[in-house]
Order: sequence, then structure tokens, then C-alpha cells
Amino acid sequence: MIIILWGLNWPMNKIGMEYMSAIWHAALRLSIGCISMFALVGLLGKLKLPKKNDLPLIFIIGLLQMGLFTLLINLGLNYVDAGRSAILVYTIPIWVTPMALFLFNEKLNLLKSCGLVLGFLGIMILFSPFSLDWASHETIYGNCILIGAALCMAISICCARNLQWHRSPLELLPWQLLVGALPVLLIAFINEPSPTIEWNHTSVLAMIYTAVLATALCNGGIAIVSRKLPSITVSLGLLGVPLVGVISAALILNENITVTMKLAMMFIFSGLLCVALSARAKKEEFTLALEK
Repeated sequence: MIIILWGLNWPMNKIGMEYMSAIWHAALRLSIGCISMFALVGLLGKLKLPKKNDLPLIFIIGLLQMGLFTLLINLGLNYVDAGRSAILVYTIPIWVTPMALFLFNEKLNLLKSCGLVLGFLGIMILFSPFSLDWASHETIYGNCILIGAALCMAISICCARNLQWHRSPLELLPWQLLVGALPVLLIAFINEPSPTIEWNHTSVLAMIYTAVLATALCNGGIAIVSRKLPSITVSLGLLGVPLVGVISAALILNENITVTMKLAMMFIFSGLLCVALSARAKKEEFTLALEK
């Protein structure tokens, strides 16, 4: 669900930003997502004040995964196509793997190693001189911003996996969205106190999708996944998002899928397959152990 919804979010984000600035789109997306999640959790009877011990998780995930990640993606989309942006942001495994290995002592088996290498090769193809215009300062700036978004998500995934949760991800999600939304909203007011926003059928639907589905529901989903699965598995599994992003951007925005992008996707998809096989092998080992 996360892979499909976040993949489709790339062209939807681009569409929404045609009617307002990148900063205000990020601020409204986070604010609406926050309000909708407070309402949903309240209706479910799960709305509770967070415990003091959960404040590190609230601030780390709220600021990095929700606030900065969303803002940096929107800023990067000003300079980079939606499909390419999706691939660049999901360099996450490159940053998660060393953190998980050296800071949190996670294990890297053969299949995961193959998945990481294949994913890394796919990313490197996108940064080749044949694919990237290194003479364009705006292009380099946009690509660097998107890499910054990847770093934010990588740190958040590792912390979600390795810090102790005292309340469920659903109970903490509204507060994390609040922590992410407030600074971005403040930045938007400071940079553009009188924003020009065009509301119509298209912009409203795009905002509902990006705010409620992609921001609120998917961030809740990734918190649950990051808590349950190893960080390396999560980050490599998310390599499926750019595949959906590239295809949906081509179908919805008529973006061109170049030969280098196709080659990069082939390597990334192969890396994703290795991770899936690794998870299956681990499940089979666990089943055999239970039977014994």
C-alpha cells in the first residue's frame, strides 16, 4: 500500500504545485494531514497525550520524516522531473545501511547485500554524465536537495526501528505530524506571507491525495513497518516507490522515460527482488525452527 500510494504521490505533488508555491504546498499538505489524523485517531478513541519517553520519537520522526522530508521533496520538484525525483529520493538504502550496520548492529546477509549493490548501481546510472546535466546549477541544486530528503528519511527509519515505543505508532502519529507541520508552516509564512493559491477541482483533489493518503496514512504505515522490520529491509523495500513514481509520472504527466532511467529501474527492481527473496528465506527458516 505504501509503495503504491507514495509512488503515485510524485505526479500528484507536481500537479498540486502548479497552483501554489512549493513551500505552501508542503505546509498545507502537512497541516491538513495533521488535522485529518487527529480527527481519525480521536474517532477511534486512541487520542492520548504522549508520554515523556516518547518525545524523542515524536521530534525525530516529526521533524525529519514528516517536516523536512516533505519540504525538501517539494523544493526539489521545482528543478527535477517527478519520475527522476522519486528515484533520487529513494537512495535511502545507501544511507540506512551503514547506519544500521555500524550504529545498531543489524545483519547484512548475501541477498540483502546483492540488493544493496544492485540498487546502488541503479542510482549511479542516474548520476552518470549521460543522464545528469552537471553544467546546470539548478539541476545540481535540485538533485542535492532530494538527496538531503533521502538522508532525513534514512535517519528516521533507523530511529523508528531502534528507539523504544511507549505508545503505538497510531497514537503518536498526530503529534509527529504536528511537530512536522508547525515549523514548515512558520517557514511558509516568513518566506511568503501573502501566498497566491488557486483552488479548483484539480488542486483540491491533489491536496486531498497528498495530505490525507500520502502524508497521514502512509506516514502511519511506514512507522508501523519501520517498528516491525529491520531498517535495511524497510529501506530496500521502499525501492519499489520510485518504480511506481516513474511509471505514474509517465502516464499522468507524460514525462519521458529515458533509456538510462529504464536501465536504472531494472537494477533497482532486481535489488527489490533480492530483498523479497531474503525475507522469504528468513520466514522459511523461522517456520522450520518452529516445527523442530
